[in-house]
Amino acid sequence: MTTPTVILFDLGNVLVSIHPEAFLKSLGIATPENYGRYQAPVIEIVKRYERGEDSTEGYLNRLQDLFDGRFDHNNLTRAMLGVIGQPVDGMERLVGRVAASRRVAMLSNTNPLHYEFSLKRVPALQLIPLHFLSYKLKSLKPESVIFEKMLNQLGVEASRVLFIDDLEENINAARAVGIQGMVFRSLPQLESELSELKIV
Repeated sequence: MTTPTVILFDLGNVLVSIHPEAFLKSLGIATPENYGRYQAPVIEIVKRYERGEDSTEGYLNRLQDLFDGRFDHNNLTRAMLGVIGQPVDGMERLVGRVAASRRVAMLSNTNPLHYEFSLKRVPALQLIPLHFLSYKLKSLKPESVIFEKMLNQLGVEASRVLFIDDLEENINAARAVGIQGMVFRSLPQLESELSELKIV
């Protein structure tokens, strides 16, 4: 295995907890019927936003239309931000240890609302100088193009990058373009695997 020189972290459920169910709860419509009715269309609207195809206003307008105008932009924004939970315990310290000996970066499927909120909420992000964001790269994990664009901006060979993500499909996609990968399951598991590579 090539020794990685860049450690690339995912954001959601690696650096900060994500709670998708909080969206409908915040709107006060969290019933099984509504989850079944709205989950798929909300995901599609969010994907457009995270791919950079909609502005924040356009995104909120789409949600407003989906809910037949029952919620204004303020309510929808508050519900959207409610999805972002607390920073994952111990990750700030671990990122700091990694950053002491390696370049660190972040690659996330995210959007302007979540990203700006996370900058204030997740201390680990202040330790990571390079943020690769899906809405700026106009592509989403697990598409290969997002990894190719990220590598082009990093200016390093794929084999020199180690990507840490909570979703196996994203790790498999990264490996398909030559990036090393670790599936994040817990802090102790990640620390153990990074220790084996003598990264921490």
